[in-house]
Amino acid sequence: MRFFLLIAFGAIFYLRHFAQSFPNPLPFKTIEYIDKAHAKYTYDFSKPEKKAFLFFDVKSEPLAEVMYNGCNFVFTEKNIAIFPVYFTGQLNKKTSKDIPTKIPTQLFRSSATSIFKEFNLTETDFPILVVYNEKNELCGFSKNVEGLTEIDCGVEMVKFKVLRLKIMVEEKGKVLSPYANKPIVILGGTKYDTVAKLITNKYGDFNAELPDLNQDYLITVNEHDSNINFVMLGTQSGKIVGKFKSTDAGFEYRILKTELLTLPDVKIEDDVEMQMTNFRDKDLKDFIITETLFYELGESSLSSGSKKLLEKIKKILDTYPAFRMKVSSHTDAQGDDDSNLKLSVKRSETVIDYMSSLGINKERLSAEGKGELEIRNRCKNDVDCSDKEHEYNRRTEFKFSKK
Repeated sequence: MRFFLLIAFGAIFYLRHFAQSFPNPLPFKTIEYIDKAHAKYTYDFSKPEKKAFLFFDVKSEPLAEVMYNGCNFVFTEKNIAIFPVYFTGQLNKKTSKDIPTKIPTQLFRSSATSIFKEFNLTETDFPILVVYNEKNELCGFSKNVEGLTEIDCGVEMVKFKVLRLKIMVEEKGKVLSPYANKPIVILGGTKYDTVAKLITNKYGDFNAELPDLNQDYLITVNEHDSNINFVMLGTQSGKIVGKFKSTDAGFEYRILKTELLTLPDVKIEDDVEMQMTNFRDKDLKDFIITETLFYELGESSLSSGSKKLLEKIKKILDTYPAFRMKVSSHTDAQGDDDSNLKLSVKRSETVIDYMSSLGINKERLSAEGKGELEIRNRCKNDVDCSDKEHEYNRRTEFKFSKK
């Protein structure tokens, strides 16, 4: 989930423009591919839809999966055909089939001997996504998920980015509370022209469309209540971003264009396999990956989405047999404390049982439940919070450690 939210609100990043590296227009009129039932089909490139070729290999596969999801969002899934192309080196090396494209992943030994030889790809290029428009003309390409929003392929491009944020205040002698149902103004550019005038909701939340992420912005609060000690900016999940500066006109928070990329709910986060790869590359012996597993209220049975995540984690444990894993589940503060603690233990045990059913030795696994002992935001017992704030506390942590 996180991953989809974070693509939706991602910022504009760097894109390399070496269009001459790729054939333009598309060098073939049809392509043969093998479907999931191993039947051979022919795809006709005269179809009036965009086409994207996602080239990757075993090292770049986790990032390629993230790029696939990003491509679907930017161009909308129903209007683009994505061709995942896996260069194996040896045809027996591919083990994953996690990219759920309409056209299944096609295997080739190398780019130089495949039908894609005119793309002049080398191992250092992977992963890379090359996009053509409805007329088979080259739109652009990107080597990372951030650059997808810079591929100009028509009117379906995402033109605006949305900041979904929260404003909290602390009055004298009180805890943080929402800056509820109050006006705020967002200014932008070198002259700080008015970009938006908004009203926060009962939880202090607001959504702001930013037409240009290549400039600075100023969030202003015209508030002169002497009882307010300070004003904080956070995500709608309740994670604190920073503190407003007090001014004669009230309070302001300045967001530099270089900082937009790091704002929570804007920053693109790696999926679980990429996180593991990054931690492993740093040669860490112990680290924690936090994810959200979804359950029905008060239940411990796993949803289909949770099972898919655990199947990715199973791949991680298969790939790195030297690691053990502890599963720690957390609930929000809604409901009885003792019941939440018992429920979190049961949920962790359910995860362990499912991992074991996938073939992971239970000796490598352990479970614990923490209930509502480690609430990550203001939403402790009897505090009125939004669903997003409560959801931020419902999480499962996977702690990996070497044997």
